[in-house]
Amino acid sequence: MNRLSSLLASAFILLVPLSSARAAMPEAAAALFEAKTVAARDSALSTLETAAPKDPASAYAAGAGEFFTALEILASGLHRHGFESPQSFMLPLMRLPVPDNPNPEPLTYEQFRAILAAFRDRLEKSAATLGSVPSDADIGMVIDLTHVGIDLNEDGTIAPDESMAAIMASLSRGGSAPDDAAPALTVSGCRAMPSS
Repeated sequence: MNRLSSLLASAFILLVPLSSARAAMPEAAAALFEAKTVAARDSALSTLETAAPKDPASAYAAGAGEFFTALEILASGLHRHGFESPQSFMLPLMRLPVPDNPNPEPLTYEQFRAILAAFRDRLEKSAATLGSVPSDADIGMVIDLTHVGIDLNEDGTIAPDESMAAIMASLSRGGSAPDDAAPALTVSGCRAMPSS
C-alpha cells in the first residue's frame, strides 16, 4: 500500500471511531454510508449536519461525510476538465482514479484555483465538525468501505467502482482506474481520544 492510500486508511479510521459499547449508528449516518446517489447522500449529510451540534455520533458521521465529499469535490472538478492522473508520487492527491472524460471543459488558472479552494474549504469544514465532538464521546460505528463512495464521474450515482475500497485499491496500484472487484474493507477503529 502506498503512502496516500495509507493516509486515507488512517483518516477513515480516525473519522469512524468504535466504542466497546457499540452505540447505535444514527439512521441518517447509515443512509449516508449506504447511499447509491449523490442526492440521497447529500440529503443524509444535511440531516447529520443539522443534528451534529447536539449529537456526537451525528457529528462524527457528518465529519466523515464532509471528508468524503471533499475528495469528491476534487475528483469531480478534475474529471470535468479531463484530468489524467499522473503516476508521480510527488502529487499524491492528484492520483485519484478520475475516469476519462470524452468531452472535457477547458480549464483556466482561476478555475483550477477554485477547485483547490473548494477542496480545502470542505476539508476545513470536516475538521471543524470532527473537532466539535467532545473528547470523551462514546461513539461506535462499523462502516463497510465497499459501500461508502463518491461520484468520480459526475453522473449523480455512486457505483461500486467508486467506493472508498475501490479507490484505495486503485491508489495502491498506482492511480489506475478502479476495477469492479473492490476488496472487502470494513472500518471499525478507535475510540474518541482526548486532544492534547
